[in-house]
Amino acid sequence: MKEALEELRMHEKICSIRYQHIEKSLEEGREKFIRMDTKITGLYVIIITGGLSVLGVVSTIAYQLA
Repeated sequence: MKEALEELRMHEKICSIRYQHIEKSLEEGREKFIRMDTKITGLYVIIITGGLSVLGVVSTIAYQLA
């Protein structure tokens, strides 16, 4: 009986350490996801702004040719 309790305590310690590592990995993944999301949002802004600039140039050229 005593051995079973010791094994159970050891198992609980090991599981506790594993769960700490899992939580740390999840937190790091969350931080990476937030950074990636921010970069993607920035790219959207650049693409939209660039597209609008091109449209402005094209419309100016078309207006001058007309």
